[in-house]
Amino acid sequence: MAGRDGSGSEYWKWSGLGFEFAGVVLLFIYFGYLADRRWHCEPWGLITGGAIGLIGGIYWVAKEGLQMMRELDRSQTGDRRGAGPGPGDGSSDQGRSERRP
Repeated sequence: MAGRDGSGSEYWKWSGLGFEFAGVVLLFIYFGYLADRRWHCEPWGLITGGAIGLIGGIYWVAKEGLQMMRELDRSQTGDRRGAGPGPGDGSSDQGRSERRP
């Protein structure tokens, strides 16, 4: 998963998703806390903010994770182009039309 340069930048991208998730959840919990203080509705603002933060965080991680997986797949398939047929891909039987018993 690390890049060819050996810097490990791919690992930092993936670990960053966890920090982004925590940031989104904590931000909405804070908004819920502020709502509790303003409208004196403890603990409902905190609970609602936490729930919205969890849902938003899961959505964000899923969206970013899928995008990163697509980029990773593109970079890996780009590296294999022109490498020739591999074992088990069925291309080694090209040109053979008869079966041997």
